[in-house]
Amino acid sequence: MTVTRRQLLAAGVTAGTGIVAGCAGVAADSLSSTVGTVPRAALEETGYEEHTVEEVVIERPVSRVGIERTIEARNWYAEYDRAIALETIGLTRVQAAVVAVLTTPQVSVLGKTFNPVGDYSTDDLVAMIQERYDRLEDVEFVDEQPISVLGTETTLARYEASARLIAAGTTLDVSVKVSDPVAHGDDFVICVAVSPQVHGVETESEAVRTMLESLEHE
Repeated sequence: MTVTRRQLLAAGVTAGTGIVAGCAGVAADSLSSTVGTVPRAALEETGYEEHTVEEVVIERPVSRVGIERTIEARNWYAEYDRAIALETIGLTRVQAAVVAVLTTPQVSVLGKTFNPVGDYSTDDLVAMIQERYDRLEDVEFVDEQPISVLGTETTLARYEASARLIAAGTTLDVSVKVSDPVAHGDDFVICVAVSPQVHGVETESEAVRTMLESLEHE
């Protein structure tokens, strides 16, 4: 997998500003999101730790009737992880269970809100955690379940796949969970979780649900 987190966010900004750029008087020079985070109590309950909370700023030129402008989108990315024992590949503990939260600003045109991350594939979304995994292959949809994120009822889709764990340089069977984007405040919030299947069993479902249902976003 070659898509990086920055490329992923830039694609969303390009899609959104492409819509904005064609409409007079609606393009803003800067679009900003606010960070979505998992509270400390949920981390202590699940055994996850904060790996990174970072702002990712993307700038893209747009044009209308020959006049160019630069649109800046300020996105937030939070990532949490937990160590898992993978004795089958000779690793006693590795930070291989990952939950990521992306917030990106909504784009509104003439009263209609557009979702810049709505058309991303599972492969694209998992690229957000490219520091841990890449080369997602053999993706198969398993099921989807209802979940409440930030007070909104949405769905959490579950997939099985193979992915290369970068720390070990080997390919594992993994479980991939992707939430539908949730509109909250002026942002869209989307969540992704990836973890190895231990002896063919997916073990992180309850922890992921606890973290996502307790998510905080101003």
